[in-house]
Amino acid sequence: MKRILLAALLFLAVTLPGFALDLGDKALPLSVDKWITGEPVDPTVVDPETFYLVEVWSVTCPPCVRSIPILNDLQKRYADQGFKIISFTTDSEEEVRPFLEQHPMEYSSFLDKEGESVINYMALDNRITIPHAFLFDRTGILVWTGNPLDNLEKRVQQVISGELSGEIAVKVKEARDELQEAFNAQNISGMISSLETLEGLEPGNSQYFQIHYRLLTELGMGDPYEIEELLDRWFTGSQEDAESLIVLSMVSLDQGQPNVRNPELALRAAKKAFAIDSDLKAQAGLNLTETYKEIGRIDLALKALDELPALTTEPEDQEMIAAVRAFYTRLEKLGENPDAVTVE
Repeated sequence: MKRILLAALLFLAVTLPGFALDLGDKALPLSVDKWITGEPVDPTVVDPETFYLVEVWSVTCPPCVRSIPILNDLQKRYADQGFKIISFTTDSEEEVRPFLEQHPMEYSSFLDKEGESVINYMALDNRITIPHAFLFDRTGILVWTGNPLDNLEKRVQQVISGELSGEIAVKVKEARDELQEAFNAQNISGMISSLETLEGLEPGNSQYFQIHYRLLTELGMGDPYEIEELLDRWFTGSQEDAESLIVLSMVSLDQGQPNVRNPELALRAAKKAFAIDSDLKAQAGLNLTETYKEIGRIDLALKALDELPALTTEPEDQEMIAAVRAFYTRLEKLGENPDAVTVE
């Protein structure tokens, strides 16, 4: 059983961010067919007064459309700090020109020549979806990569303050390498040590905490006090990260670990996630209703559900919300009169 779990954890470890372009790396060259907005910019040229964001997008990507006004605003407000945005797409000029008339970009963007920039930055064999952004500090080192809809302004501010830096990114890369070596050797104490280092360097990265939690619980490596301390650190490091807080809320109600379940922390994390204005607002709301249900407050779950339809226009989300409401309504009626259920 231990070997099976370690294999699963090893899979998680090797799927931690580790792509062709990774934290601690220098910017890669751009392959430009034509600049279509703004002035030509080269992120490989290190300038102590400048830091760059490189973003990949497409005209057929709805989240990319949502990211444009955010990037326009950030470019405008942080230009005097030396912030420069560069975006690129593999779409044709015939597709891009009319798109930009409706969704103007107030930063530099170009058409990728034969997809070479995508290969350099996205590693087509193992990269995730777009929009995807790469943030480099003033030394030209990649310090953050992710969805530009994911609290990007905070990352920009962290580069300006020095909280995100090339020095820290290099340490993260070294710690990840050590984590991988420990997994390969099935060295559990080495895994935990590397994870603790990474949690300190990237307190908002929930993957480290998830793996650490599973090591402590499913392999019996930690007592309830250690697990509670880990979950508290996870909560502290995730104050502005809705996705991390949602995962923490679910983990805190882990049905498989009744001796370490923490309903109070689960509710705090769920409420905090829902309070954050993010692209995950509807998902955070569903998580909050589920948390209310788990602690026996169907009335509050139904009340929270009332806020969710206005948060999304996606038909699938609306159907999910309606289905959850119907289920919770049945649960509420059952709780009021359990004797109404008969056995045939």
